[in-house]
Amino acid sequence: MNRRFAGAMTSLHAREVLRNPWTWLAGLALAGIALAFRARGSAVGLVSLVAVLQLYLPPLTIVVAAPLLTRRETWAFWSAMPPPAGAVFRGAAVGIGAGLLLPVLAGGGLAALALGLGPRELLLFLLALVSIVVVWTAAMALASAITLDAPRAMAMGLAAWASGALAYGPVVVAIAVALRDYPLTPLLVASLVANPLELIRVGLLQALSVPVLVGPVGKLVTDTLAGGALAWGLGAVLAWSGAFLALAGWVFARRDR
Repeated sequence: MNRRFAGAMTSLHAREVLRNPWTWLAGLALAGIALAFRARGSAVGLVSLVAVLQLYLPPLTIVVAAPLLTRRETWAFWSAMPPPAGAVFRGAAVGIGAGLLLPVLAGGGLAALALGLGPRELLLFLLALVSIVVVWTAAMALASAITLDAPRAMAMGLAAWASGALAYGPVVVAIAVALRDYPLTPLLVASLVANPLELIRVGLLQALSVPVLVGPVGKLVTDTLAGGALAWGLGAVLAWSGAFLALAGWVFARRDR
């Protein structure tokens, strides 16, 4: 019975995302973005596109997920159903992520055609797309469970996005430079795993042997994790996403709806 209710919420929210024409337009826009990198070659174009999508997809996920996960009328209805309420809330988050992935992957397929990606490059590209959407959907589930208010949840998500996109790199490099005379490997590994999408970006560079500037954090990743950045990144994506979803369900189940 509980699984049926959670599955119903997954299906309901997935259909709601897919009925929104703006999510399809946003997904198909990936093909247009890819055209800007077409002249750079498939490998360089791939990593350049992924770097742009790390700025593009999180805000998209935030504005799609927060309003749906914070509707009090939805939870007023479902709160009357049998427990656990946390599983129902997690089901809604999974549905939003699944619904958003369909237009994103459709646009990603068109972008792959525009860049002329081979099978291996296509697989790496799709892994990066899925990782971005999964992490940010799970993060927005937690923000929504904490606030149950769309503007506040979106503000939390945008603050986290800005911190990861703007402040993360300088802070990690500053720590590494300031404490260079100390054994920092465990601290650096922890700080790098805290931002799995950066690990995946550098892991793509390593996997494709792309001779482009990786930035100071990329240098730290290369020195600290050698050739395993992509594996570390995917593992961190699964760990963080699972933790966010589990905590979101726990918080939601204990709040007054």
